[in-house]
Amino acid sequence: MQLGDQSIQFRARVSGHSKRLRSPFCAFTLIELLVVIAIIGILAALLLPALVAAKEKAKRTACKNHLRQFALTIHMYGSDNQGKVLSGLSDNSNLEDEHIPVISTASRKVIIQYAGNYRILECPSLGKPFNTEEGWYYDDYGFVIGYNYLAGHADTPWPGITGYTNWVSPQSINESGSLVLLTDMNDWSPDYGKTFAPHTSHGAVLKDNDYGDTLGGVSSKEIGAAGGNVGLLDGSVTWKKISQMSTYQGSRLWGDSGCFAAW
Repeated sequence: MQLGDQSIQFRARVSGHSKRLRSPFCAFTLIELLVVIAIIGILAALLLPALVAAKEKAKRTACKNHLRQFALTIHMYGSDNQGKVLSGLSDNSNLEDEHIPVISTASRKVIIQYAGNYRILECPSLGKPFNTEEGWYYDDYGFVIGYNYLAGHADTPWPGITGYTNWVSPQSINESGSLVLLTDMNDWSPDYGKTFAPHTSHGAVLKDNDYGDTLGGVSSKEIGAAGGNVGLLDGSVTWKKISQMSTYQGSRLWGDSGCFAAW
């Protein structure tokens, strides 16, 4: 009987010890919690740039697809109109007041009718006032789209400005396939104080002096543009680094106060 009593007492002591081990006082210390938080912070810092880069890569791919659809739309229109491309003129009463990121109300309507979607008119990286169904209408000129539409402009190359490269506007879908038809909107206007860079290392950037930005009106490269997609008349679209781009005159009039672009 004594042996049995001792066995019962031993089990009781062991049970009590186990309960003490499972007591609520066995928890993380403050130092351990801080270490865990620090590790999570380090991992997040390492992963965030990769996630941002992956997101930007996906947007560049979507942008390239938009340009391909845009080019296809121009070819469809040309096939129905004796090979002529859609006009690149604006709504302005002065037909010489042309700008490459601006198209007329009529041209925008035709593009949407052929494409069935307004979204192909703009790079998906761009925020408001782009990528809305109503579009960005600029009084007396027409719609500012999210790309440079280089076809259907008159009398190119325009009278040059020193330091900028001349370009030729396609007038027919049957011209040389190496002519540039569309480009990403790496544009800036010193007079209007606006600069666009649809693709930087961390997404699209817009600098606008109207909102207190001191860099509005500088070149796209100066605000971090990484490059842009360039679409040719033959329908091909390729990515081009900003370091490989030339700068061009984007407005027929206005001289140094007009629009400029890189592609």
